[in-house]
Amino acid sequence: MQWHIKTFKELTRDELWEIYNARTSTFVVEQNRPYQEVDKLDKKSLHIWAEEDGTLLAYARIFYGHDHTSFGRVLTTKEARGKGLGKQLVQKILDVIDQHFDNNPTIEIDAQEDKVAFYEKFGFHPVGGVYTFHQTPHIKMILNQ
Repeated sequence: MQWHIKTFKELTRDELWEIYNARTSTFVVEQNRPYQEVDKLDKKSLHIWAEEDGTLLAYARIFYGHDHTSFGRVLTTKEARGKGLGKQLVQKILDVIDQHFDNNPTIEIDAQEDKVAFYEKFGFHPVGGVYTFHQTPHIKMILNQ
């Protein structure tokens, strides 16, 4: 398995297709949430993913917020679930933030409500109440480094 970290401009056409395909399959089709999945943040994000034999297994994007660093679109493909890859992905994200995003020591994410316990294992804590984002219950979570 190989990990990749690239800016939007560094992505090849095939890599971008694999990323958009995995994100649409996960967040729009599988979770039955019709929304504009591709957005302007893609161009400003650092993209991180794992692949094996040319197949994307896990993905996330990292970006600057107003006064914090954030990440989102965190996924593991159906075929890769249950193998601990999600934990590896979040640890890689935190490592990349530590190495490349040192201007904003606070990490703030919009986590799907059913993923709160997962992110708490990495030190994130919920802030505020549950809100709907792209037709799914979310909660803001913060990690102070």
